[in-house]
Amino acid sequence: MKLKSISWLPAVIIMVIIFYFSAKPAITSAESSLRISQTLINAYESFTDVSFEELVRSQVLSELDHAVRKTAHFIEYALLAAAFVFHFTIRKVGSRGKLGFSVLITAVYAMTDEFHQTFVPGRSGQVSDVLLDSCGAITGALGFLLLTAIMVRFRNKALKRAIKPQ
Repeated sequence: MKLKSISWLPAVIIMVIIFYFSAKPAITSAESSLRISQTLINAYESFTDVSFEELVRSQVLSELDHAVRKTAHFIEYALLAAAFVFHFTIRKVGSRGKLGFSVLITAVYAMTDEFHQTFVPGRSGQVSDVLLDSCGAITGALGFLLLTAIMVRFRNKALKRAIKPQ
């Protein structure tokens, strides 16, 4: 099977995962991120031998939970944009097109995802999340382009060294 025929698959898989997490009611979603935040606090206390007082722990947990949620938004949309750049790279679209189309499609998906969340119990669509998701998309797309440019450069240097007569 040619890579061209399935190069869109990583993006679709990521979109399905995003949809799955967005379809969870607010309580279920909050429990998941809270577990991650509690694990991070426990790890911090374990490594530093610092123990938070209950009131401070509650405040730190609340702020950390917010950061975990927003970081997850950023990362999942960075990965989605990178997957689109991968697809457009395989399809031999130019650099500007790869970047533009990837960010645009990802931002539009972020909008539809926030709209979808308005139908999920306890959740709401947030313009700020679309902006955060779009920033993640820009970062992911640029990061993928940078990484592939670095890889091509190293490959070309290695080829020149292999061909260069001694």
